[in-house]
Amino acid sequence: MARSAPGLPPQYYAAAGSGHRSSSSPAASCVVAVLFLLLAAGGAAAALFVLFRPRAPAIAVTAVQLPAFAVANGTVAFTFQQLTSVRNPNRSPLAHYDSSLHVAYAGGEVGSMYIPAGQIDGGRTQYMATSFTVPAFAVSVSAAAAQPTTISVPASGPSPHVMAALVQGPVMEVDSLLRVKGKVTVLKVFTHHVEAAKVCRIGVSPADGRVLGFRC
Repeated sequence: MARSAPGLPPQYYAAAGSGHRSSSSPAASCVVAVLFLLLAAGGAAAALFVLFRPRAPAIAVTAVQLPAFAVANGTVAFTFQQLTSVRNPNRSPLAHYDSSLHVAYAGGEVGSMYIPAGQIDGGRTQYMATSFTVPAFAVSVSAAAAQPTTISVPASGPSPHVMAALVQGPVMEVDSLLRVKGKVTVLKVFTHHVEAAKVCRIGVSPADGRVLGFRC
């Protein structure tokens, strides 16, 4: 007479029935793959941003002149000329537009001009020569008088007791503001606006319009 198999607990049959199933589902694998792709895309975007990060142009003023200068009844009028170098530090070309040069005296603007639009290739420097007429404007009494004064200072050399005469006259100070605006297209897809400005203070002789010096 055949004997029946001993009785087994229900948990055994449940474990045996599920032994052929995979431990990970397809949905979990898809989530992991998507996360990996997002991380890779983010890293690539960060690397491209560091490599092609848009930067503002570098401005340097190299020369300032007032070739025409006139004084009359406490006012001055002159022609303002400024030579400036603008360097594009980006790999992509810089298309500049709506750029301008302003001249001010005693905190008020006395003249300005717009700079024609153009393009500066990546890593290149472009020189901008600007010239425009500043109409007559009133200046301070001390500057309009333009009476030089003489001071004495010890002369250098083997005879320090010898005095040298230096002529020091009044100085009229004007300010120039060059503003360069433009855009840089990164990877021919993303467009970024850039802007730079350079302010210079210029010392001018109110007697004849000579530029005594400038600092930016």
